[in-house]
Amino acid sequence: MRSLSGPTIAALGASTVPLVQLILLGFGTPIALNTSNWDFVWSGTTYKGAGGLGSVTTIEDSPGEIKGLNFTLSGLDSSYIALALDSVDVVQGTPITVRTAILDSTYAIVDAPVEWSGKLDTMSIIEDGETCSISVTAESSAVDLLRGSPLTYSDADQQALHAGDLAFQYVISQATTPVIWPSKEWLTFASVH
Repeated sequence: MRSLSGPTIAALGASTVPLVQLILLGFGTPIALNTSNWDFVWSGTTYKGAGGLGSVTTIEDSPGEIKGLNFTLSGLDSSYIALALDSVDVVQGTPITVRTAILDSTYAIVDAPVEWSGKLDTMSIIEDGETCSISVTAESSAVDLLRGSPLTYSDADQQALHAGDLAFQYVISQATTPVIWPSKEWLTFASVH
């Protein structure tokens, strides 16, 4: 459980609570945008105001279902469009973090917990002859929890992880050995004598 600071509690207790989403795309030169019209600084990163330039799908949490994220940005700097034209290996797997920034009455960020994190999947350009926008899809980092592990409880895998650890040295030979427990009568006899 996360504890909240005094200024955060005060901001959340106000009659209106201004919120802004901060989106950080972790490219070699990070792209940091927010859903307002103003620039905000959080943890030393300046999130450029992109309000009115696009949309982010609503982040919906539901038990047992892991959903991706889609967002669209339009009217962007030409360097972002060039990034969308780059090869897929530049985009795919790039980390993305979405934070919900809680603002106080002076519109300063008092807290910005992580709302969603994952990795970019695709980035494509959408043109209709008059405007140009970038459509981005991302996969949640929670998907990694569903992937199986290629490791087993074997001596070879344990040696690959921790050389010299002999914890699983006898697993194969012991797996086929039957375990025989003494009968209740023997235990009673042993405790008397």
